[in-house]
Amino acid sequence: MPIFNGERYVSEAISSILDQSYLDLELVICDNASTDRTEEICRRFARADRRVRYYRNPTNIGAHPNYNRTYELANGTYFKWVPHDDVLHKDYLSACVAALEANPDAVVCQTQLDFIDEAGGPLGTCGTDLVGAQQKEPHLRFATAVLKPHNCYEVMGLFRRAVLRDSILLMSFHGADRALIAELTLRGRFLHVAQPLLRVRDHKDRYTRSRTKPKERAAWHDARLKGRHSFPTWRLYREYWAMLFRAKLAASKKALAVLPLLQWWFVNWNAARMVVDLLAVVVPGIVGRAESLKQKILTPAPGIDQLRKKSQRG
Repeated sequence: MPIFNGERYVSEAISSILDQSYLDLELVICDNASTDRTEEICRRFARADRRVRYYRNPTNIGAHPNYNRTYELANGTYFKWVPHDDVLHKDYLSACVAALEANPDAVVCQTQLDFIDEAGGPLGTCGTDLVGAQQKEPHLRFATAVLKPHNCYEVMGLFRRAVLRDSILLMSFHGADRALIAELTLRGRFLHVAQPLLRVRDHKDRYTRSRTKPKERAAWHDARLKGRHSFPTWRLYREYWAMLFRAKLAASKKALAVLPLLQWWFVNWNAARMVVDLLAVVVPGIVGRAESLKQKILTPAPGIDQLRKKSQRG
């Protein structure tokens, strides 16, 4: 559990982990130099349950380096990132472990998502939208990840820890979760449990809602990037090509996976996103305005935004 100033929700999140029906677990908490009561709350849980290990960074290193540190400190066969504001159903781990053990060629398992508001009230249930990542052929899974709109919540699924060992993990740019998902589709199948066992909290302080300017996002991802220009769409596309060349696949399989990268320019407004990245150097606010326009007039982002728009249509 990577965390920064999560005093409002962290107790519920930790309790949901420790109350799992799957008992053989450890909880590694990496506190990114919180300034609220987060440390006090987490240390209290660590004293009460030896399965909890608490670490604190001297300074805030940025979200993604902190996420990666939790992986480096973890042990075990399986691994999962848990945001401090999400809540696990008591059978989440049991269901995902069972699915992975029954499918040795799979690399990650995720359940349906049950979205909740700040107070825990229901907002709606949906899947992760990555239909197609369960297929046998790696180029078809890769095409799904690269071309299909999805909410990236596979990155919060239960992984085989060994699969992440030599992966890119979470790189320091907006869209790094999408890059990791794409890389893992080249390594194995994704599994989906058709039960809403993960409660995802939507609130105004979530990263995607509270930070819309490129420099703000860059600094949030990695403190070393404070004040620097960011071109995340260009970086994502570059990483797609790089991971494909690195992949341990036959040349024929790699050739088949090139086609989605050529198609990428013509789907999901990707070419327009590239232009917005460039314009944001001189007009930083254009990123937020472009995203808002797409949500209102064109297509909402998969997940909570789709659920909200559906409820408004009523």
